Amino acid sequence: MGKYIIIGGIIGSIIGWVTGFTVVTGVFLGGIVGGISYTMKARRNIDGLSEKTNKNKEQTLQLREELLDIKKERVHMGEVKVHKEVVEEQKTFTVPIKREEMVIEAGNEEELRIPLKEEEVEINKHPVQVNEVSVTKRQIEEMKQIKKKLKKETAHVDVAGDADVIKKSPSETKV
Repeated sequence: MGKYIIIGGIIGSIIGWVTGFTVVTGVFLGGIVGGISYTMKARRNIDGLSEKTNKNKEQTLQLREELLDIKKERVHMGEVKVHKEVVEEQKTFTVPIKREEMVIEAGNEEELRIPLKEEEVEINKHPVQVNEVSVTKRQIEEMKQIKKKLKKETAHVDVAGDADVIKKSPSETKV
């Protein structure tokens, strides 16, 4: 009974709001209408079983099953940080250098002065681009299988005594 009063209250509040009444008045009137509709339904005994007015007094049993409402939502799953890191390493280079050497051969004893020279290694460092890293995002679509148990109502017939039961296939039933 409670669900009929709540449903009636919601419908009544919407009707009350649309027609200009206060929402509280609509909820109150909707609750009354919901209670009355529950009472009428209980009197007719149509909760699950309904009686049709025909010669055979046929009764129907409503069978239901669950269906899934599948929704997708984007959630933050992490982040990637790309940065440069400076790494130092010791390297050894071999550089050929030239120098002058004086050669004196025995001879007269005069003094000779000859300037000697040699090459010195001068080192300057400068950056050079050796590689380029490109960072992009892309969207990948994949299929994901989801397994869920769903309930389904089926009709079972229990026979007591000598009652005759005739089973019809769904194609034989009238609409």
